[in-house]
Amino acid sequence: MKSSIFALILTLAAVTANAAAGGKTGTITGVISGAHCGVNGMACPASDDLRRSELPGVFTADNTFYFLTNVPQAFLSQWPAASVTVEGTVYAQERAIDARKVSVKDGSGWRTVFDNGSIIDAMGHKEKLSSAAQIDGKWYCAKCAAMQGK
Repeated sequence: MKSSIFALILTLAAVTANAAAGGKTGTITGVISGAHCGVNGMACPASDDLRRSELPGVFTADNTFYFLTNVPQAFLSQWPAASVTVEGTVYAQERAIDARKVSVKDGSGWRTVFDNGSIIDAMGHKEKLSSAAQIDGKWYCAKCAAMQGK
């Protein structure tokens, strides 16, 4: 029993060390696109319904598709084909990002929509992801969602 627990602890430590060693702090810029389009070397058109047919992520100018591991795909699907910048831990080999901050192009500037586990809705209200509400494909703080009666 002690040897199996010790083996399990060593295995978990090795997996954790490998995962931690693979990621580097960085920034990825591209457009929000679906996985099917991205793995086929193209960005999805803006008319593509990412909520229904695709798992959204970030498609970069060098034709690389990245999944965001800690941001719900339903949240990203609000901005099909929008320019996006993601800051966080980048796992290049796995084509994945643990996002710390997500910003989308809004007119001539950038608007932060995700910051350290919180969404920032269109009204500028910051809400923990766990208590944010999704209504008709858009995400809101709890108070804004309550005002809409949902």
